[in-house]
Amino acid sequence: MHKLALNMGDVDARMRLLSDAYARRTPTVSVVSFNVPFETHSYRDRFNDLDLMLEHSVRYAQALADSDNDMPPFIDTFCTVVMVAEAFGCPIRMQEADVPWAFPAVESVGGVWNTVPCKVKGASHIRRMFEWVDYAQSRLGTDLPFWSLDIQSPFSVAAQIVDPTDLLAACLDNPKAVHHLCRMVTDFTIEMMHDHLAQMDHPGFPGRNFPSISENIGICIADDTPAIMLGPRLYEEFALPYNSEIGKQFGGVHIHSCGNYAHNLSGMLQITNIRSIQFHAGPGEFDLPASIEEQHPVNMARERVTLYIDTNEVSRGDDYADRPREFYAEYLIPRLHRNDGLSLILDGCPHPDGADAGIRWTRQALEATGGHSV
Repeated sequence: MHKLALNMGDVDARMRLLSDAYARRTPTVSVVSFNVPFETHSYRDRFNDLDLMLEHSVRYAQALADSDNDMPPFIDTFCTVVMVAEAFGCPIRMQEADVPWAFPAVESVGGVWNTVPCKVKGASHIRRMFEWVDYAQSRLGTDLPFWSLDIQSPFSVAAQIVDPTDLLAACLDNPKAVHHLCRMVTDFTIEMMHDHLAQMDHPGFPGRNFPSISENIGICIADDTPAIMLGPRLYEEFALPYNSEIGKQFGGVHIHSCGNYAHNLSGMLQITNIRSIQFHAGPGEFDLPASIEEQHPVNMARERVTLYIDTNEVSRGDDYADRPREFYAEYLIPRLHRNDGLSLILDGCPHPDGADAGIRWTRQALEATGGHSV
């Protein structure tokens, strides 16, 4: 059996910290980073060889454990993006050594009436995920949580099965077909996730895209397509009811989306059992309010859910794209601290000396401005 040199007391302390942040119990900012340095293999090689996936997962978990991180270590799992789409007949292609991509299964939305998903383990990528979890649990044990899958929201999967342009047009001229497809995807997704969680002795929640803990706080949903591409009325009709059903089934949902989905944030907050949202903050993507008094979707959200905030070159905008520390000091942290008294989860600032230096710099910047850090 592979061994990890873990301080379980430290792991448990990180778990408690993040649990408090998700539950909004303490006014702290948890500073996390997924980008710890470690040797790995390409996604394609890991997918094809479970021993390479084992090496990758052990190295990643150890690197997380050794980092100055508020995020607990976990056992990695495979990318979820194409899994449900493949079950509905989408061709899957591995782009060089990168993660797989799904391509439409039907030529037009009318074809969904003749579309039936295969059994859960009939899809090769889902089956491989189950094989990996069994293998990893037998080799590594279950001291650490396994990163549970982040599912694509039902409408996002529908936009893989049908060409997105055709699907968006069908929301207006063939809504029954869109609802039929979203209904099938929702049912399949719920079955898959129940099987996935039942297979793991120690699942981590909410799962991929989010810092995760052992406590069952619900699962995560990647809601990019409807959050970005639908207007509020269509989001309420074609995304909200299916996301809410998942929230009911699993006792909580945590929403990820790239881009600026401020126009749908009000509808998103109506999802049953919504617990947190993730967005890429900054003037280039999802702008933050300048004050707590501003009429802004983020000020509305902060009263309801935990915010998990990360950034990238796009979100920082042209002025700050290559100046992450200035962005944190001049833009991000001052706006966050207008939100005093509530917990946040914040990605550490990118730093030329690596993830640990970025985490420490972020904590110091938070303290220097009178904010809460751990």
